[in-house]
Order: sequence, then C-alpha cells, then structure tokens
Amino acid sequence: MQIDLSKLLTNNVLLIDDKAFINAEFYKDTDIKGLKDIIVKGKIYNSIDEEVILELEVNGVMQLEDAYNLEIVDYPFNFEIEENLKISQNNENILDITEILWQNIVLEVPISYSKNHKDENLAGEGWELKNKETKKIDSRFAKLTELLEKGKE
Repeated sequence: MQIDLSKLLTNNVLLIDDKAFINAEFYKDTDIKGLKDIIVKGKIYNSIDEEVILELEVNGVMQLEDAYNLEIVDYPFNFEIEENLKISQNNENILDITEILWQNIVLEVPISYSKNHKDENLAGEGWELKNKETKKIDSRFAKLTELLEKGKE
C-alpha cells in the first residue's frame, strides 16, 4: 500500500481509509494460506521532529488450516499500528507501508486455530478425539477415580 507523502505538504494530516493488498510472496512459507478484506483506517501526519507518524487500525481475514481437520478456515484479525518513521527525502515522496502491515499481520497468527468443535467427536484413520462427556473410566482405575472424587468434596 503506497501513500503519497507530498499530500502532507498541503494538509497537516492525511486520512487513510483504504483496502490493502499483501502479495502472496510474503506468506508463501508461512501458516497463512491467504489474506483477504484487509482494510486500513487512520491518519498520517508529520511530527515536530520531522518524522512521519502512522496511527492506523487494520482489520482483515487470514485463511489458516483448521488444527483438527486441515480445512481452510477464516480467522479475522484486528490490530493498531503506531509508528514513527524517519523519512529520507526521495524524488517520489512515496511511502510503502506494505512491509509494516505484513510485520504486524505475522504477529496476529495464532499457534493453532480451529472452528468450534466442542460438541463433535472427531475421528480419523486410527485415531479418535472425544469430548469430556464421552470419557470412559478404565475399570482398573475405577477405585482410584472414586477416591479422587471423594477428596474433592
């Protein structure tokens, strides 16, 4: 996402409300399978020290693999960016904030994510995941379980 800084010469504050695009090259070797609906809102202005200050709110959706069944699921994210940038004068007066957006999106990736599978008993070839209600007590540990329950009272 490129921003024309020459507009800051005429306006003290540059308001941003735009869609952003992150190239797939950024996330090709990550857990992210896709990014969509990235909206950037906020303002950009010059400080007294001649720094460019970004105050942005970013919303979007990243597509991740479900931790249980590896389906692609949408994971919404929302974060704020507050950055002070020292800008060297270049001929174009263009600020590309794609790298800043990407660095902050990476911080939002969860360790694992799944749709709500609370009430489901998941199973696959050679494995089964059961919820707490379906847990059977091994008869060899029945007496021990009974003593533990008694100790909680």
